Amino acid sequence: MWQVSRQKVVAVVSIAAAAAILAAVFSVLPKQGGMTIATNSSAIHQDKSTQQIRNIIYNAKFECGTISGNEGPLRPGHYDTDIGILNKQDFPVKIQWSATANDGMNTNSILKSLQPQGVTDIVCKDLRQVLGNDQSFVEGFVIINVPVEPGLLGSLSNGSAVLGRTEDINILEVQAFYTANALDELPHNTLVDKITFTIVNDTSGKIPVEIIGKVLDTTVPSTMNEISEPESKVKGALAKKYGLSEQELADLQIEIHNVGIGVGTTIDDHAISLSKIMPQASG
Repeated sequence: MWQVSRQKVVAVVSIAAAAAILAAVFSVLPKQGGMTIATNSSAIHQDKSTQQIRNIIYNAKFECGTISGNEGPLRPGHYDTDIGILNKQDFPVKIQWSATANDGMNTNSILKSLQPQGVTDIVCKDLRQVLGNDQSFVEGFVIINVPVEPGLLGSLSNGSAVLGRTEDINILEVQAFYTANALDELPHNTLVDKITFTIVNDTSGKIPVEIIGKVLDTTVPSTMNEISEPESKVKGALAKKYGLSEQELADLQIEIHNVGIGVGTTIDDHAISLSKIMPQASG
């Protein structure tokens, strides 16, 4: 009896030791399709670290159109975007690009092949066309995808490029150029009228008394071949400055002394910025 019990004990100890060794080597994954799969954890880690890249993606922000009020999302002005793409390799590269407007769906991809050192760009006109958007202002992202064909990354990194590493995967040079302008048109020279006048009488009491009766001047925009009344222009400028009502403006008395013509320049109120887009790798 003692010998049989001892054999059982030895067998139990042997089984426990073998189980401990297996637990150290194998990890049990969640059940898949009703089956429990045992996999070597070190092999999984190694497989993930060497998973090959299948796509190189560039995400570029775009803003196109006009904001006329204070409703946002940006300050009032005219916005434009130009996304430049350079194939800086010595072999052709195929790209796919699509666009997604804020709170919208992604468009179908546009296919294009860039020759060595070839350049293309994506501008607001292209984006509005693919988005089918005719609103005054639209913004979102352009997604530029480079499908990784066999041997593509190998020619850049000796075949060592792996998922999660961005070294040696920046195949393209992608830059986004943004402009914003608060003017309806580019700065240019304009005609102006310089009007010399005197305020004879003001019944509103809103115009400072110290300038009543003094010789004053103002400069107002003028248009070629325009027929205008200098007194109306001066009264309009005074009404805007001092908040005169229609009745107060009608009671205002002024005297025009002289009208001269000059040249002025519109203020150049614009901003530009440049952003270099870095790639992301996906498997």
